[in-house]
Amino acid sequence: MRVAIVYIRSKESAALSEAAKAMAKALDGAGHQVELADAGSGSAPRLTGFDYVILGTEPEGLGKLPRRVAEYLAQAGALSGKRSMAFVRKSGLGSARALSRLMAAMEAEGMRVNCAEIVGNPAQAAQAAGSAPIERA
Repeated sequence: MRVAIVYIRSKESAALSEAAKAMAKALDGAGHQVELADAGSGSAPRLTGFDYVILGTEPEGLGKLPRRVAEYLAQAGALSGKRSMAFVRKSGLGSARALSRLMAAMEAEGMRVNCAEIVGNPAQAAQAAGSAPIERA
């Protein structure tokens, strides 16, 4: 399946991109065609042509999402009914609230979020991606 992994950092740190790279490696090893993109850099793909979308970010403050999340989702293409996973990098307080807000933002665009995880390190991210229901039953 064709999978997009898009991440949006709230600060300049490599931790979120390392988690996304671990997810991409795990899914590539499982035989999926994976495209990894940093939406904060402005070069993220439109998501219309993907079978599954994984969107991740990290909280700003106490569970707030980076403003770029809503901006990106608004211009990411036809998302209605798109099967997806949300993930948030564990970062102090507010990770659970940020995950809930990320899921709500994705669902507001019509995406079907069928998996959501808070990940603390690349190993947890790879495990989360490996257990995501990417294939249809």
